[in-house]
Amino acid sequence: MRPRPGFDPASLVAGVIVIALGGLLLLDQAGAIELRFAYALPAVLAALGGIFLACGLAGPPRGE
Repeated sequence: MRPRPGFDPASLVAGVIVIALGGLLLLDQAGAIELRFAYALPAVLAALGGIFLACGLAGPPRGE
């Protein structure tokens, strides 16, 4: 099965990761959780790693 034109799984994964990280930061600002630097930095680095992994697994863009 061929993917739909314009569908980019790496962008989808990156968007979900950014939304999850934003939700985590929003919960911290709302006072629901206490997010310290010792926990925030690994969360940001894990989000970046997940985005890089998704982009790497998607491979180079194909010309149509």
